[in-house]
Amino acid sequence: MTTDISHAVSDMAISPGEVLQEEIEARGMSQKELAARLGRPPQVINEIIRARKAITPETAIGLGKVLGIDPQYWINLETDYRMTLARNREQVALADNVEWLDAYPIREMVRRGWIGAGRDKINRLKSLLAFLEVAVPEPHAYQEAVGFRITEAAQKKVSAGALAVWLRKGELEARERFTADYDPDTFRAVLGDIRQMTEDSPDKFVPAMTGLCAQAGVALCLVQELPKSGANGATRWLSDSKALIQMSIRGKWADIFWFTFFHEACHLLHHRTRRRIVIDGIFDPDTAELEAEADEFARDMLVPSEAWGAFCDSGSFTPQSVRQFARSVQIAPFIVVGRLQKEKRLPYNRLTALKRRYEWCQSSGK
Repeated sequence: MTTDISHAVSDMAISPGEVLQEEIEARGMSQKELAARLGRPPQVINEIIRARKAITPETAIGLGKVLGIDPQYWINLETDYRMTLARNREQVALADNVEWLDAYPIREMVRRGWIGAGRDKINRLKSLLAFLEVAVPEPHAYQEAVGFRITEAAQKKVSAGALAVWLRKGELEARERFTADYDPDTFRAVLGDIRQMTEDSPDKFVPAMTGLCAQAGVALCLVQELPKSGANGATRWLSDSKALIQMSIRGKWADIFWFTFFHEACHLLHHRTRRRIVIDGIFDPDTAELEAEADEFARDMLVPSEAWGAFCDSGSFTPQSVRQFARSVQIAPFIVVGRLQKEKRLPYNRLTALKRRYEWCQSSGK
């Protein structure tokens, strides 16, 4: 007959060997006798009792026969013991690694409600690890998991921790977005519709863009930049059938926002197999060629090259001529001004009345 002993979990690290010693003492049995009944060397039993050796499934079955205690009980006891030891080691490791909190924008994450405030540094570190879904606090863990890099030169201006958090927030938001399976032809088609929205206000074009992208298998997520996160946008594949375009509005200029969107669109359409993730706003010589292609795609998508050449040849960049040209190519005037300034055809202090800036509303920063 076997005795059914319920499985209990304790916060204390109770060694199965301690319980085994109590059981054999209650039966007036010595370690040597137990070893003989199990057909095992006495040294093995002694090491189990002294917590130097684990109870294996085979030993648990043997104990079930000799002591009449369900083998699963011994396995559960051993598992709980080892898990408790591991948790204790983890607490020590967390305490030893709280300085990594300084590598992340924790205060801003708490302010935005991305993680809880936590009672102390260890709890804040636990919240951070849960947010990133990593087991170690160094920023390179998430960085290597999703496949992005920051050059040594860029690290002088960009925080790897802040960038990891920003990218992770986009990933989390994209998970909740329902999208059709990615289809490049559909995506190309919706880009034309999205181009017609440049003169709309964000409260109108953002949901419309999001919906059109979703129809093509692309999750469009706008995530407010973090201090030193560095990225204007990022493109990545969440699965074979779902892509993500993640954008901030660093600098808040509307022309940069639209240029960035079509720049990211090019990465999806033409650079799918090159990298797991492409981050724009952080120079990387390994992707310079891809960035140049994406820049050209965005420029031509916003303003056809032939029309742009004729406009520039005219040499007339007055408010009236800019508005007239923008109407002719069905684009917002601020995009024309932004490109003129970028190409140094116009000083940055000229035609500022035609420029536009976007601002985060309180809720959208989350």
